[in-house]
Parts: sequence; C-alpha cells; structure tokens
Amino acid sequence: MQDITNTARQIVGHPQDHLDDTALFTAAWATLKAARGQRFDPARLRAAHLYERPTPPLEPLEQTLDRIARKTRSIAESKGYRLPAKRAA
Repeated sequence: MQDITNTARQIVGHPQDHLDDTALFTAAWATLKAARGQRFDPARLRAAHLYERPTPPLEPLEQTLDRIARKTRSIAESKGYRLPAKRAA
C-alpha cells in the first residue's frame, strides 16, 4: 500500500509530468484521499488540476524583459513617480 501511496504522491506532486493522461491524476488523487480515510467526489475536482503545455515564447526572453521594463517605466512616469535613471546594461 505504501508503494501505491508514494506513486500517487509523486503523480499529484508533479502533474506536469503526466499531461497526456489526466485520468491518472484523478486516480492518484483518489488514492491519496482514500489513504487519509476521506471521500472523493471526482465532480468536485475542477479543471485546476489540468495543466496545458506552455506555448513557445513569441520573442526571446531578453526582448520580453526589455519591453516590460519600458512599459513599466512609462506607466510609472505617467503617474508622476520619480524613478532613478536607467542603468546601462
């Protein structure tokens, strides 16, 4: 029983490793609930347990961070915040 519980704990702890079989996550969750003596209603297990594969970024990370920094700085300046001068990279 301990092996089953440990396997279920690994599945529930890392659902991203089991994206192709969501029924496996549901079964693992039910196993952990049963091990604690609790009831399990699969209808209450909402879509929060489903992970989707992330899409590849549309731009390189450095470009994304630079764009976000510029936008954040422009918003802060438009609200009248005094910001320190931009540091050269």
